[in-house]
Amino acid sequence: MFTPFYHQLLRKYHIAFGSIFKNITLLRNDTTDDELQRIVVPIEYSAREGWLNRMRQDPDLTNEVGFTLPRLAFEMTAMRYDPTRKLNSLNQRTRPSRDAALTTARRFFVGTPYVLSFNLYAITRSLEDANQITEQILPTFAPDHSLLLRLIPTLGLLDRTRIVLEGGSPQWTDNYETSGLESSREIILTFGFSMSAMLYGPVSALSPNIIRHIMVDLYEIPSATLMEGPTYLLTDALDRLELENSTGRLLDESSIISVRDFARQVRIDIKPDPLDALPVKPVDSITTITDYVDGKQSYPILGTDDDIGE
Repeated sequence: MFTPFYHQLLRKYHIAFGSIFKNITLLRNDTTDDELQRIVVPIEYSAREGWLNRMRQDPDLTNEVGFTLPRLAFEMTAMRYDPTRKLNSLNQRTRPSRDAALTTARRFFVGTPYVLSFNLYAITRSLEDANQITEQILPTFAPDHSLLLRLIPTLGLLDRTRIVLEGGSPQWTDNYETSGLESSREIILTFGFSMSAMLYGPVSALSPNIIRHIMVDLYEIPSATLMEGPTYLLTDALDRLELENSTGRLLDESSIISVRDFARQVRIDIKPDPLDALPVKPVDSITTITDYVDGKQSYPILGTDDDIGE
């Protein structure tokens, strides 16, 4: 049932979340309000309790080197399925393979949507440091922030993720009243976030054959003609194809009327530009629309034009 695969998607979401806060910088000024010191706040992946235990492992303050503060840490606290972003499970996506020739393609099903819950913790010794961190984080999320992630580089797959700051953030914890002189002051901020994520299944290879030429002939069928099966009207809104003043109908294969009974009216011919273009978006194309008034029936595969009924 299961095919072994690993896209490292959860790991990439973790890294993407932490990278948002890697450049938070605190400024320390002197009495004249000139910059005295600039500190980049370090960040790590760690659970809150383990992080605090490391800081408090020297309660008597006897170590010569203490735990560096201010400091940031984050952890994923939960993940849940998100039915609001669910697409049809049978929908598929294709991407060109990143091989040397770029001539093959790979196929995979649409992703399964999840919401990842993260907590970001900030601990400082002073209220001023806590205020600076808060003011640098909150304006970035109003209340959300989006990132474009390269989830599966071998397929060139880019997905946009949305990170939302949860209501009630940040939560403040300050031991100023109880710390006294025997211990250091701790101000702990807890920010809650939810991050939209897509998890993708295994990727399979497609046939190396690539369609490089599309030719469609249009026919004008008399309105009194009895037809069975679907009949489709082509309009100017169809895939942005401009049919100018020509109109026509496309006969379905289930129709009892053969296209050999009618003369061609318009031909739409689409080719990539250049013809040997690699299967990587965007690809330019050349569209040629030809009107016919010769009353003949065309056979594109054979490359012949015959009279009606032949």
